[in-house]
Amino acid sequence: MGFPHTTGDRPSDQPADTSEATIERLRAELEQLRDKLRTTVAIEQAKGALAERLRCGVDAAYTHLLQLARDSGITPLDAAALLFAPEARDGDTPPAPRSPADDGPPAGDGTVGEDGTVGEEDRLAGDDRGSDDRVGDGAGRPASPAASPETDRPSPAADRSAAAVPAGGPPAGPGIRPRPALGEPAEQFEHAQRLGNLGCGTWEPATGASHWSDQVYVIFGRDPAEGPLPLDRLAAAVVPEDVPLTAHLVSTLVDGREPVDSEIHIRRDGEVRELRLIGEPVVDPAGRPVAVRCVYQDVTGWRRGKRALTASRRQLEQLRVDEERRQAIDMQRSILPLPERVVDKPGLRAAIRYLPAGILSRVGGDWYETSAIDGEGVFLAIGDVSGHGRTAAAAMARLRNGLSGLAFTGAPPDRLLAWLNRLTLHWPTSLTATALAGRFDPETRTLTWAQGGHFPPLLIRDGKATTLDPPEGMLLGAVDDADFGVATTSLEPGDLLLLYTDGLIERRDRDLQVGQDLLLRVAETAGSNDPETVLDRVLSAFGAPNPNDDTCVVAIQIL
Repeated sequence: MGFPHTTGDRPSDQPADTSEATIERLRAELEQLRDKLRTTVAIEQAKGALAERLRCGVDAAYTHLLQLARDSGITPLDAAALLFAPEARDGDTPPAPRSPADDGPPAGDGTVGEDGTVGEEDRLAGDDRGSDDRVGDGAGRPASPAASPETDRPSPAADRSAAAVPAGGPPAGPGIRPRPALGEPAEQFEHAQRLGNLGCGTWEPATGASHWSDQVYVIFGRDPAEGPLPLDRLAAAVVPEDVPLTAHLVSTLVDGREPVDSEIHIRRDGEVRELRLIGEPVVDPAGRPVAVRCVYQDVTGWRRGKRALTASRRQLEQLRVDEERRQAIDMQRSILPLPERVVDKPGLRAAIRYLPAGILSRVGGDWYETSAIDGEGVFLAIGDVSGHGRTAAAAMARLRNGLSGLAFTGAPPDRLLAWLNRLTLHWPTSLTATALAGRFDPETRTLTWAQGGHFPPLLIRDGKATTLDPPEGMLLGAVDDADFGVATTSLEPGDLLLLYTDGLIERRDRDLQVGQDLLLRVAETAGSNDPETVLDRVLSAFGAPNPNDDTCVVAIQIL
């Protein structure tokens, strides 16, 4: 009896394993695996780079990455991409992923095991090759090694903890720190000092007697054979800049006035260390100071890590702002392309200038429109949407495109603005805008225009600049039944119209009328009716771009 053939035993109507549904499912699973791989690689690269930047282990680096993402309201993957993608875009090679084994000495040296397991000490300390300059456990707590790398001298507490193994517990393998027994309260206190890199001391002013716990010698890099440093000589160990502060702290404690809690800087083994000094005076029943108790904690690693983390958080926020601005500018340019030269329309020539706000995070909703419509002359418009960023750019696109489409109906400018007002009121969120719309008839050289809360045009004729009297009109999006008037202006060959948004003349440090008067003076002294020349001189007179708002200016020369 032989084995049946698989193909012959399956009913003819049974679908094959390689059906389209199966193939699609496998493709989807493959794509998910690829996405997961890309995510994992990006996170690992970010962890490695952040570990080098913060001088900590990869686990602590990942903790900081999660904190940055949480504080910024984005995913860890987005935070990783924002923090380290610019380096890759510039052609640099992203930092290679790091494992815990990459951050410590080779296996078998008492720190990392043969299987890459990180010992308890390195895990707590942030794994910085035994240095005190590490970022603790990722939660802002400084970590301390059992031995001071500067003095290469283990503390007595470390010796005892290394030998304390619970009865029946597993033997200590290579690179694995034995789990210490709980021990007596005094022994637990020594472990606390080692883990927190802190120690305590006492000093009696009357007798000069001093006492330090073992960890204080490690913190100061002082040989125990020399004995403790008396508190009244503490100023000799600090940097010169901290001598007055240290002297004041010691005086406060010795006089028994009040406790102290401050940070000082000492120099140890050629580098400056940051110490937190907490002290309190001990007084007798009569209130006379008899002794001083102090706690010293080396917070160098914690402070350095905090500063590096703060810098990374600021960088992430700036990158987010820059990315949002870039997206808004891309959106703005795709919707509102700026001509490189003068635009020729029937009966007129127009030049446009658009200046983004001076503050990088500010991208506004300024816009313009110059369109020749068959049988309707030239449609001219300019406007400004409230707000900044992508929301303002999106609203600008909707209003500009809506008004441009409505203009082809042939409706007069006042009716166009009434429709635009309704469109503004139906925006999903609260929105206001200003706009000016007009139709220029090249045959009669007349401009019929209306405005909704916008500055009226400036007319330059024969070297004299005047502001046109505006018809009735109010801010778009303010009320539902807004009324808009219409005005008609007769123009002559050689006239020049200047349309602009408020970013040109408004500044927070000066009155609006000052800006309008400056614009009139510059327009009258431009000495030309060429639209590009006039725009260049106007913008030069107003100086740098408005730091808080975009600026759009359109100069129209009547032919």
